[in-house]
Amino acid sequence: MPEHTRSAIGDGGESVFSDGSPATTVPADRADGATGSATLHQVSDLVEALDICALDLQAARRDIDEFVGYCERNLLPVDKPVVAALVAAAHAATERITEQRQLLLTQPTVHAGQLSASELAFRFGLATLSYVRGALEWRSAAFDQSLAVQFFDLRAQGSPIVNYERYEHDPVRRVEAQLLGILGLSSERHSISATSSGVAAYTLVEAFLLRERLRNGDLVLMAPYIYFEASEQLTTLPFVRVERASGYGVDEIIADVVLYRPRVLFVDPLANTAEQRMIDLPGLLAGLRSVVLERTTVVIDGTMLSGGLPPELLDSDDKVEVLYYESGSKYLQLGMDAGMAGMVAYPSELRESFDRQRRNTGLILYRHGADLFPRYERSSYRRRMTRIGANALRAARLLREDRRVTEAGDIFYPGLPDHPDVRVAERLPYAGGCVTFLFHERARNTKDELNVLFDRIFANARVLGVQVTKGASFGFSVPRVSAADAFAEGAPPFLRLYAGDRSDQVEALVEAFAQAVTDHVGQPHRDFANDHSPRISRVS
Repeated sequence: MPEHTRSAIGDGGESVFSDGSPATTVPADRADGATGSATLHQVSDLVEALDICALDLQAARRDIDEFVGYCERNLLPVDKPVVAALVAAAHAATERITEQRQLLLTQPTVHAGQLSASELAFRFGLATLSYVRGALEWRSAAFDQSLAVQFFDLRAQGSPIVNYERYEHDPVRRVEAQLLGILGLSSERHSISATSSGVAAYTLVEAFLLRERLRNGDLVLMAPYIYFEASEQLTTLPFVRVERASGYGVDEIIADVVLYRPRVLFVDPLANTAEQRMIDLPGLLAGLRSVVLERTTVVIDGTMLSGGLPPELLDSDDKVEVLYYESGSKYLQLGMDAGMAGMVAYPSELRESFDRQRRNTGLILYRHGADLFPRYERSSYRRRMTRIGANALRAARLLREDRRVTEAGDIFYPGLPDHPDVRVAERLPYAGGCVTFLFHERARNTKDELNVLFDRIFANARVLGVQVTKGASFGFSVPRVSAADAFAEGAPPFLRLYAGDRSDQVEALVEAFAQAVTDHVGQPHRDFANDHSPRISRVS
């Protein structure tokens, strides 16, 4: 028996879980989840990302050389041991990246473990790049000096703008230009502000609305669901009325617009709930333009469908102003999870206003985070998102077709034929990467029950050779499960299966899930509220 399967196996060979019940793992002859090969595009995109990171590390070494040369020409002190250590770190990271790149290109087949090793090398390269660039940099770099050094980037010397990181800096401008291209937006019509997190992106939008758009007594209309933290902030504003739309359909939301005449409308195109309801944004924006009496601001959180909306959807006119934001810590970071980030896109004429609000509220993506943000092209990003969406759809279909699963609970994914918003999903290149599940037996929809189920999933996954993790968030390359319970007030926790970017492992992942569900419902329901026996560790 492989060493990595033993932790879930009891002395008699049977699996044992933290609730004391046995669990039947999948048969050993089905343990072939790691035998398939990755797609050509997946490997080539990863090689490209490694190449870009290696080039950035080389550029950082050149920057150090230029910095040392400038200091020596101007009789400024240089800590040569520190410089040598930074150059060595950049060289070591470049070598590791080059080594992993060659392994990707020379293996006849590339398996999940090799992809993960390459992704870890990529993360190491990004972290080293940020460290090397940041070690000599100052947050408020000097413009000029005598016999002391308080700068690294030579552009700070004699700069015509204030050297103060909270205002703006070159790495954040690089990220903003990249994101503009990723979303397919025109620099003539749109601008982007990079922020320190997705919540910071919402906060920047709110700061703009409070000072530039909302007046005392104005009404804000929200879709039936928007992300819970945004909802908590909006509904506690003391001088703004907030109403929720009566449904997700275009006709329902338009009817509420006519009824309430909101100044601002908040919508999430894909709800982060068990049911994963969608909103037809093209239809909604067209409908709004036919009924609004004054220019209305529409705020869109596109995190769940990152890069999936048509670029022209974000165009503003005299009827509708569109503000768009995303978390940059999930899909936009290629699942590297190296640092927090966020972004807001808006009409280009608002750049000055958004710059001012970001500066005054300190919401900028700081230099360290900007250097951690991976570099990539729109084409590779779209390919990755399409793969993830296809994996989620395939997993959802297989789970829906498996009686072991459907007899125990409900599977939700917008691309399934009986989903109420499947027509909306079909018009998009992908419908997100998450599949959700609720037990028919509602008493089982608790975090404690779901965490026992996760134990069973992991035991099966180890036997099958399937990569999967447990934790919050999504957007990673490796699939992930979580017990989601903080997203909709009053709703029970639900299981979220993020499908990931491991196309060759989808069937085995589904098998691990289905067998775990079968074993779980075969055990009596446990009353965790009155059970004081040791609990399993939980991450959600």
